[in-house]
Amino acid sequence: MADTYIKYIDRSIASAFTDLYIVPDYQREYVWTDTQVEQLLSDLMEAYAADSKKAYFLGTIVTFDEGTRFELIDGQQRLTTFFILLCAIKHIYAQNNEKAGAIEKLIYSEVMNDYGDTVSQYHLQLQYEDAGNCLELIEKGEDKPKNITQSGERLFNAYNIILNTMEDKFSDFAELKKFVVFLLNKTSFIRIETYDITDALKIFETINQRGKGLDPMDLLKNMVFRQVDRSKFKELNMNWKAITTALEQIDEKPLRFLRYFIMANYDTSESKDGIIREEQIYSWLSANKAQCRYEEEPFKFVQKMKDNVDVYVKCRQPENNLNGNIHLKNIPMLAGKSYKLHLMLMLAASNMDEEANELFKKTIESVVYYTVIDKVATNVTERTFVLWCRRIRQIKTIEELQSFINEIIVPTVNEWKQDNEINFLRLGLNSMQQYRIKFILGKITAYVDSLRLGKDTVDSLEAYIPSAVEIEHIMPQTCPDMSAYDITEEEFNVYINRLGNLTLLENTLNKSIHNDKYDEKLNAYKQSRFYLTSAISELVNQGQNTAITRTNNILLSWSVWTKQSIEERQRMLYDLSERIWAFNDNKTD
Repeated sequence: MADTYIKYIDRSIASAFTDLYIVPDYQREYVWTDTQVEQLLSDLMEAYAADSKKAYFLGTIVTFDEGTRFELIDGQQRLTTFFILLCAIKHIYAQNNEKAGAIEKLIYSEVMNDYGDTVSQYHLQLQYEDAGNCLELIEKGEDKPKNITQSGERLFNAYNIILNTMEDKFSDFAELKKFVVFLLNKTSFIRIETYDITDALKIFETINQRGKGLDPMDLLKNMVFRQVDRSKFKELNMNWKAITTALEQIDEKPLRFLRYFIMANYDTSESKDGIIREEQIYSWLSANKAQCRYEEEPFKFVQKMKDNVDVYVKCRQPENNLNGNIHLKNIPMLAGKSYKLHLMLMLAASNMDEEANELFKKTIESVVYYTVIDKVATNVTERTFVLWCRRIRQIKTIEELQSFINEIIVPTVNEWKQDNEINFLRLGLNSMQQYRIKFILGKITAYVDSLRLGKDTVDSLEAYIPSAVEIEHIMPQTCPDMSAYDITEEEFNVYINRLGNLTLLENTLNKSIHNDKYDEKLNAYKQSRFYLTSAISELVNQGQNTAITRTNNILLSWSVWTKQSIEERQRMLYDLSERIWAFNDNKTD
């Protein structure tokens, strides 16, 4: 007879993955998209940056204990993603010629099968049909199969996002090793173990239908409601409900908004670096009653939260390209869908008039651009933004904003930019995620097209970044005669993915050229509607001192394509980027 009791056990990643888990075939497949994977990584990075020695709670998983293995009832999306994260870390260790035995032991165990052969038994096994053998292929570092299910596509996509993020955030391998110690030993979750499948399913139903325990948002509501006469509860609750509903509709964590709301609107200088962490929210609010005034003016405090939520939602999902909103649309395309630090600055800027607010949005895009190019650590960015909020709250006019930009933002960014030129001249698909490269190419391409039309601003990038536009390698990826490009085999691996060798091209044109030589591609390039591409081999002149000739003055063309051409074009793109994301010219977009 099976046991009927339930266990609640705290498990670190290191201890949890010594056990074997299966995701049964009746479970839904892996459904996490870029957003969820990036958010998980962002949360981990934030916790690590805040305090790498402090435990970080990952939530709960529900399991049915079969005796030799645990059947996952709830939590398979997170656990699968952590398994893929372990595989990515293992591969980075291998690239650095570092032993990864401790990590491998969490991924699989060596066991003997029925035929007496030693085989690898993976500690996470996906039994639903759509998974195929994708986890095994990912662990072995093999390529994605040609015929793959949607679930398999998402598994490989998650791996690529994780690998690129790890390589991007931890260019210093020694720092990655410290993060691995944090990941394995300081992150943990509660594993609920049942010995009856019915119990497990009931717990799953309870967790998903009845919600979770009190968090700082709930406690804040309680603190505010205590100040109001019971007859006013309904009125106050309507505003509170509007806050939580608005956040739910954009799938935002209430605690993240609450953190940004506090740091954007109040003096948090007594906290370390002025930063309020999620677990500090309630204690900070309790200690700062006088500053927040939620006891004296509860309705006013809740209205202020609601006003901030309205700003937050509009900045997360700008409805049009007016009033500088195009820059808010650009930031997730540049920094990633999970990036939200800039929203704290927008909350602090609520007192700005319309003209100042429009310039501020452009300025924020430039700031975020340089944090990406120069790989500014997230904790440094957050610490800087919190410090800026104190002054941004006081800014109303464009003159006041311009003073702040010149006195504070430009010097700070210039410190970040010490290696900016070197970083850009090495920029390429080997050093940065493809979506970021495509955005940067798209923005530069759009800027050049705007100049030809006599405009000094860039409108929407919708025509430059859709799937119908591809990143084209000018020197082809398959290159049987490298000497034709004046390049060695060793140099080829470096230069093939450099930004200077990349251009945007409509996929209808791209399909016609395949891996043709440079001179054989030029006809297709000239047909492109993007001038940065069509003018690669020849600049088109029309009249004197026209918008086109003025544009040509900052462009180059090449009759032959060599390693030197790639370097020259990369330099040209760098000069264009410094025009585009400059702070000193309000008209330059």
